[in-house]
Amino acid sequence: MSLRRRLGLALLALLPFLNGLPYDFTYDDKLIIRDNERLAAPAKMAEIFTTQYFGGALTSAQNYRPILLLTYAVQHWIHGNRAWLFRVVNLALHAAVTVSLGEWLFALGFAAGPASAVAALFAVATIHVEAVTSLVGRAELLAALLVFVVARLWLRATREGGLRRWPYAAALGTFLLAVFVKENAIVAPGVIVLGELFRGGRGRSPLEAWNGLSRTTRWALAGFALPIAILFAVRLVVIKGLLISKEAGIFELENPLVVFAFPLRALNALDLGLRYVAKTILPVHLAADHSAYALPLARTLHDPGAWWGVAGTLAGGVLALAVWRRRPLAALGLCLFAGALFPVSNVPFVIGTIFAERLAYLPSAGLFCLAVGLLAAPSREVPRPASPWREWLLLAAVVLYGAATIARNRVWRDDRTLYADMVAKYPGSAKAHYNVAWDAQREDRRAEAITHLRAAVAIFPSYYDGWALLGKQLWDEKKWDEAIACYRKSVEIFPSYENGQWGLAKTLEESGNVEGARKAFEDGADRFSDSYPIAYHRAAFLELHGTPEQAEDAWDDAVENGDGAVSARLAHARVLRKLGREEEAWDEARFALVKNSANGAARRFLAEGYERAGRTLAAGAEWTRAVRANPDDPVLASELFEYAARHPETLFRARLLAPVVRQSIPKPDERLAKALAALGI
Repeated sequence: MSLRRRLGLALLALLPFLNGLPYDFTYDDKLIIRDNERLAAPAKMAEIFTTQYFGGALTSAQNYRPILLLTYAVQHWIHGNRAWLFRVVNLALHAAVTVSLGEWLFALGFAAGPASAVAALFAVATIHVEAVTSLVGRAELLAALLVFVVARLWLRATREGGLRRWPYAAALGTFLLAVFVKENAIVAPGVIVLGELFRGGRGRSPLEAWNGLSRTTRWALAGFALPIAILFAVRLVVIKGLLISKEAGIFELENPLVVFAFPLRALNALDLGLRYVAKTILPVHLAADHSAYALPLARTLHDPGAWWGVAGTLAGGVLALAVWRRRPLAALGLCLFAGALFPVSNVPFVIGTIFAERLAYLPSAGLFCLAVGLLAAPSREVPRPASPWREWLLLAAVVLYGAATIARNRVWRDDRTLYADMVAKYPGSAKAHYNVAWDAQREDRRAEAITHLRAAVAIFPSYYDGWALLGKQLWDEKKWDEAIACYRKSVEIFPSYENGQWGLAKTLEESGNVEGARKAFEDGADRFSDSYPIAYHRAAFLELHGTPEQAEDAWDDAVENGDGAVSARLAHARVLRKLGREEEAWDEARFALVKNSANGAARRFLAEGYERAGRTLAAGAEWTRAVRANPDDPVLASELFEYAARHPETLFRARLLAPVVRQSIPKPDERLAKALAALGI
């Protein structure tokens, strides 16, 4: 393809998505990118390769994508959490995929016109918004790009029937990177085989394609099994499973197909394949969530809807055979769509989602090959004068898709807009209602949150997260009985649900049911012996309602479970002081400062203890360190100057810090102003 065509396609891929550039982090962007501590610094890089995609326990480990996370990490090291710069890279990747698709088709032997037409439609497709504008959609973009790079490297390596060593090695290396970007890149060898079937821009039989390969080239194809073997070996080591962790499961909320037996699951999955076709070609009712129970599913084999997918698959197969020779681009497109979708289709195995528009990114290239292939003149047709209607139809499709894409981008402006769109499109989705509620409760729109949470648990009664969040809203409303019932429901559904157990205990305590709360906390401590939140709140409960000895023992557990968390150490120190174990209390406060040397509360604790012990200079030094680390804290500053007034021997330290405090707090409150005036500062 000419440079002019490449630049035109790249520009076309960028234009419809530019209005999404200034948008913020949304949805999973926050967990995977913005708030991901593994991306914070190069020193954390090892964690990217030794943990699952979402981080945390293996009980939720379904994916392992270290190369993808590494791309986010490198950007974070360079420019921090600037969403628009992450999105710039996404747009650049989409442009690169668009150009690579056109170049791959051209390298196979298809004319530049049809190849460019396919790429042009792919560039502006509205169903791609989730993959391009959503930052975590980079998994689809980068995986697709690397798949096409592998396919083009293979063509270069096998040019003229031989096997060129370096392009082949580069293809294997790129494929290895690709499968650690996202698992669906495993289709790259299939794309290579598909290219062999249509090499020269014509449809060849499998036997003809096989005979066209040299013995060396045939063995070279087998070499692509090595990156796949490495992928599964590493997954087994890191996440303890080939597909998902042995400790994890797939929740029915995310994928209702998980509860279906194989025949019915596969039939429904084939039907969802038709939905991907429909939403790619006619992008209406697009949404970022299709989980339980947004989509209609066949519940029995006798349901007529169960067989639509089979009929569509058979029709696609018949069409592919019918156009194999006369319209090879269309046949290639059908095969590319089916092959690229297969690993994420829920047909061979259940994946973590029932349906997601981002998953159509690579398969959609096949659908646009099909469309252009059917519209283009048959390969054996006698040349005739060009008819402009095809060009006008292509132009109209590009303009309409582009306009729809610009409009669709706006939905990803922020979480509130995105979640509202989910509910508007699919009011039968429990997760969509939960997302609206989660966003609403963060902004104290409690009535709205309660309404949507009630809808969520009505749609999906086993939604233990939904019950717990509803309990929290009712707790805030002081509707104790309803809140307790919600938390009990969440624990009943999922006995290992830590947040539900903690919420139940705290709500019982807040309602005045001390004995019920005590039992709930003890049950939680037994069931979740390593839980920091439960250990922390149990200790706080025992400090208020138990003996000092019980509280001290509980805070010791909280310190251990929280890996020396500062707040737990300070609470432990406080109880040790009550028990008269002052030296141990000081040690705990010092350990807290090892964790966070700027912690003003720990410095205050030590200063107060030293003052009572008559160690006035040591106390003054701690007050000084507290204020030096927190010069804009008016309370700490007031306490320092008040202390200096009580102990003039420490006044010189306070005077040294006075200019810093005045600069940091230009308008001191009444207490601070009085303390400064008392010292004549």
